[in-house]
Amino acid sequence: MNERTIDDQLREEYFALLPEMIKTAEHLKTQVQFSILQITQELKSHESVVVKSRVKECTSAIESLRRRHADQGAIFDPDHPENYTLRSLHDLVGIRVLVFPASRALEVDFHLRSHFNDWTSDPVIDKETGQQLAMKYYGTYDASRSSLICEYQIVSTLIGLFWEVEHAAIYKPAPSLKRLEPVMREQTSAVNSALKAFEDEFERQLRKVGLK
Repeated sequence: MNERTIDDQLREEYFALLPEMIKTAEHLKTQVQFSILQITQELKSHESVVVKSRVKECTSAIESLRRRHADQGAIFDPDHPENYTLRSLHDLVGIRVLVFPASRALEVDFHLRSHFNDWTSDPVIDKETGQQLAMKYYGTYDASRSSLICEYQIVSTLIGLFWEVEHAAIYKPAPSLKRLEPVMREQTSAVNSALKAFEDEFERQLRKVGLK
């Protein structure tokens, strides 16, 4: 008879947590939308703010936990299964707020911080340039009566949509494609910089014609 592995244990935990994760994602998305309602009602025709929610997939969650133990060769210690739980992840449930133009991000951040003022800041930084790409916070969403740690991000629409394409192309198809990440890092950074340059120029032009 095959011995039950830690991966088996974590898969079992994931599906036990899934209903709670889905419920929390719905609650959190609704709270975020309510918190920034004033902004979304005042958007100009060229502006947009879109709130998306997601529940981390099982394989992705287990691999994230595995990477936390890189000092052990990214291998789970079978003698200590009690050391591993998906509840320790900060992003089982995630919200992403896509903002265009990017200058709206500061307003969104101000409104959300008033509702999530005890959450921990953990900004997304470009590893090549050191430039901040997104605001990110994590914490426990008490209103859902859940003990899950959740996160929300505030990112420009262009960069956020690029991340979706990048994630689908490199991470989802097959684990072997994850080896492309370090190879593509410089190109990814170049795309991020180009998109930010586009946003900066767009807003500069808006100011010139009096729309800012």
